[in-house]
Amino acid sequence: MKTFKPEMTLDKAISHLQQIEGEPVLNVTPIEMGELSKVFSYRKGDADYVIHFKDNGDSLHKVNKIYSMYGDQSLPIPRIHKIGSVGNIHYSISDKVPGTPISALEPAQIQGLVPDIVQQFMRILQIPIGESHEGFGWITPEGKAAHRSWPDHLTSVFDAEQEGFYHGWQSLYEHSFLEKAFFEEIYQTMIELVRYSPSERYLVHGDFHLGNMLGENENVTGIVDWEMAMFGDFMMDVSVIHMWYPMLGFPMRLQEAMEQQGERIPYFEERLLCYQLFRALDGLRFYAKKDDQGSYQFMKNHITSLLKG
Repeated sequence: MKTFKPEMTLDKAISHLQQIEGEPVLNVTPIEMGELSKVFSYRKGDADYVIHFKDNGDSLHKVNKIYSMYGDQSLPIPRIHKIGSVGNIHYSISDKVPGTPISALEPAQIQGLVPDIVQQFMRILQIPIGESHEGFGWITPEGKAAHRSWPDHLTSVFDAEQEGFYHGWQSLYEHSFLEKAFFEEIYQTMIELVRYSPSERYLVHGDFHLGNMLGENENVTGIVDWEMAMFGDFMMDVSVIHMWYPMLGFPMRLQEAMEQQGERIPYFEERLLCYQLFRALDGLRFYAKKDDQGSYQFMKNHITSLLKG
């Protein structure tokens, strides 16, 4: 199985940290987080921090931009202190917020946090985007997005010709276990559902699941890893958390909270299914590229269960 994280041992991380900080650091500890970065917590002086190491620095600058745009709007986004590079490795340093990754908590503790997760989500979707931050899709380090509409963004993610991580991805049909006929059939089903998406733009986290949230008692203390953030339909985030944690009943909880405010989410089921298929397709492609056949089959089975209703 392949890995897309930079090579980074604990000793190497300590060496880089001492070079970056210019002084000794304490309690350097690996954090298992994400597929593309190596993450460590550490202590300097009387404060705790988190450092992300990545091979490419673009997403780190993007997260810094998102913090500068939205970090002061009552969202628990960790403050970013520094972005830079050491050797050929890029890094960002942020506050270590109190709490435990919610995904690591006991089921009863997780259920106790669901009401605040719903409230934090509603705060995110109420944030005004503003005309100065244009477009739909992935947010760039400049705070903009490239596409004229949300459907344009969704289809572009699977363009045959693209740069970056998925350059030449359709070769996976021949050189991996990615199944072209199945993939294209599900893609067409997703495209048929895209028409139910709204024309309004919202701030979308992009990877809204319990592994990217920290909690303490019954409060969400941090929402981290904004590298996939975008402007688009907030139902994308609903689909992510529901796909990985269906036992929470998050879609129903959100609907109830919105109805209490006198609001209704149009085409709720159609949008939820559309984005679950979108994320599952992206998962098939990712796991094929990673040569992770077990996760690929899990995602394929999930798609089949979705379409059976």
